[in-house]
Amino acid sequence: MKILKYSLLICLVVMFTKCSPDHNGSFGGTVDRTIQLIGTWKIESVFQIDLDAEKKSFPEFATKVDITNTVTNMPFSDFEMTLHNNTISTTLGMSPMAYVIEEGQGTWNWISNDELSLVNQELGINASSGITTSINGKEVQLFISTFSGITAPTPTLSLNYKRIDEVGNDVMRYEYILVKQ
Repeated sequence: MKILKYSLLICLVVMFTKCSPDHNGSFGGTVDRTIQLIGTWKIESVFQIDLDAEKKSFPEFATKVDITNTVTNMPFSDFEMTLHNNTISTTLGMSPMAYVIEEGQGTWNWISNDELSLVNQELGINASSGITTSINGKEVQLFISTFSGITAPTPTLSLNYKRIDEVGNDVMRYEYILVKQ
């Protein structure tokens, strides 16, 4: 019995003397995404996503279509977007991007977190951030679903844009994969 008491006492002493405060270390500051977005971007590929089919859990081949080269003599790759601190300039070239964004110069700003919660529900994507652009008085919201490629040797950016029908229902989402020049 004495051996059991002493063993228990020794275990308690060892247990309490081995405890020490946790040192989680430092994780660094937050990453300034603005700096990572600054520069000129060109479209590499474009995907059209049918939101109704996606909502019904259809397989990807029935919901997501690569439309990068579907319009003859209208390459999406003609589109160029240059972001500065709060200004944006776009060149459409022969691309069919006129249905999304104006050509010219304007401003861009981050979309707030409150708006992102709504965007996540509406688009069905895990948008981590987004930007609102204003060119020639026309505002456009583009959503960034991931920043995973932005620090790659050849930085890429995934921008998403939604199209609604005449009564305000979400119909399609377009995912633009852009490469930094």
